[in-house]
Amino acid sequence: MAQDKLSRLFLVAATSTLLCLPVTARAEKRFSVSKWQRAEITLKSSVSYTNALQQAEVRALFVSPLGETNRVYGFWDGGKTWRVRFKPTFPGRWKYFTMCSDTANRGLNGQSGEFDCTAAKSDSRFAKHGPIQTARGQQHLEHADRTPFLWLGDTAWSAAANSSASEWDHYAQARASQKFNVTTWRLQTDKQGAKTAAFAGRERVNVNLDFAKQLDAKIEAANRAGLLNAIAPLWEIDDASEAVLPEDQAIALMRYAVARWGADDVAWVVAFECDSAGAQAARWQRIGRAVFNAVSHAPVVILPGESLWALDGFRQERWANIFGIQTSTATDETSLAWLLNGPVPAERKKTPLRPIITINPPQEGAASSGNVPNVTADLSRRLIWWSLLLNTPAGVSYAAKDVSEWNTIPRADDALQPWRQALALQGASAIAPMADCFATKEFWRLEPSPKSLASQSSFDSPSNQIAAAKTETRDIAVFYSPQDRVVALASETVSPKGKTIWLNPRTGEIRAAKSQANAGTLKFETPTAGDWLLIVSADLKEMISQVTSRLKKNRSEIDKRKED
Repeated sequence: MAQDKLSRLFLVAATSTLLCLPVTARAEKRFSVSKWQRAEITLKSSVSYTNALQQAEVRALFVSPLGETNRVYGFWDGGKTWRVRFKPTFPGRWKYFTMCSDTANRGLNGQSGEFDCTAAKSDSRFAKHGPIQTARGQQHLEHADRTPFLWLGDTAWSAAANSSASEWDHYAQARASQKFNVTTWRLQTDKQGAKTAAFAGRERVNVNLDFAKQLDAKIEAANRAGLLNAIAPLWEIDDASEAVLPEDQAIALMRYAVARWGADDVAWVVAFECDSAGAQAARWQRIGRAVFNAVSHAPVVILPGESLWALDGFRQERWANIFGIQTSTATDETSLAWLLNGPVPAERKKTPLRPIITINPPQEGAASSGNVPNVTADLSRRLIWWSLLLNTPAGVSYAAKDVSEWNTIPRADDALQPWRQALALQGASAIAPMADCFATKEFWRLEPSPKSLASQSSFDSPSNQIAAAKTETRDIAVFYSPQDRVVALASETVSPKGKTIWLNPRTGEIRAAKSQANAGTLKFETPTAGDWLLIVSADLKEMISQVTSRLKKNRSEIDKRKED
């Protein structure tokens, strides 16, 4: 294939041309862009293609002021226009060189130029701290400047495809105000009921260009609001085999998505499900290597549906950065036991290490069906805290049914659209207290610590299980009690210098925590019924200040709405 040949020749040819030969074909005049902002190069093809996705491929090599190299894909953007997008990571003069599989295309092949990267701006989370990456310890995420990033994701599978620009802006601002920092969504095909499909065809895929341009604006809007876009370009969970694209077409579509949006603040979700033979896992190993090994790329999340065992096949894949755990079926005592005591907590013991993030949780507001109960705010919140503390904390996700499915038809003549109403569901209010709790703490040092508990509810009743985590040095410990009124700790597990507070995970309210000592046990009684978080730390001042400030701001906003 032309693409394979391009991959083999690209690095040697491009590096030689940039570093050893004079520049002869400049794509455009030199320009400037801020560090960690998107640089865009426009190319004019000398050939008109009938299906550019199938007929040509463009790649570009970028060389930093230090001589480091980065490779990216280019993409077709209508007519004879092609673009290359790249996010520079270092101030100074950058050089670039393009290469096209159609070597006779003078407008795409052999173009070169320079641009200047200036200091970073501070007008958004990502402009200030840089893109998301896996931290050195391989168990949590961070920004490029090493600022920790705890993934607090909202599930919006159908939102990007079906929302208007103004609706999407409202959604992004609302979720950002609730302290979410990730929105997870997927591209949709013409068979999935989207108002507009991202692509059409199967044997020879063709991109819906107008829709892709609409997504450009939505991705940028989410980033400005402080939300990372976690995008699933293809969704092969619960899909019939006839709906799955041929492997070469899946590669072509994935490369297009990475080329178009890879310079924005995104993560990629590879979503599939396996049978016992593991054919789908092997398929996605091949696709992932073909798409991601050839270029610099944003973090890739492997989400194998309910076939968690398939993660083992991706541990040696260098392009697979994060492991996603689907918790959508954790709605009853049996499935909760699986979540609390099964393969989920076992993942952290396997090597090579990966950050573990829960994705695709039960959707709050989903009606009961058969033996599956209603998904309540209480269940949503408990799953979030359990999931976070069962592993080295890296991230969790929340879902509201009407947001995830983007339901727009009001249920009454004078009612708001369901997705707007669902933004205010109580379960989402759990995210802000979690963000406050860990914003000032080195959360990635926490490890599950069930032995810190002097007593635990019976495994026969998983919904009562207390989740416990502490650091090796005992300077931070966190205990989540879903409903028990007493949390009993083994006194030797708590630092003598530790100070204790209760945090209400429903509201963010802080209460004093006092213990009763008895025979090597410290007993803490929760302030009221319901779930509570016991926090033990040598320094709580900054966290208390942040929580107090947020609650004060919330009360001010409520008072203002009442006046209006």
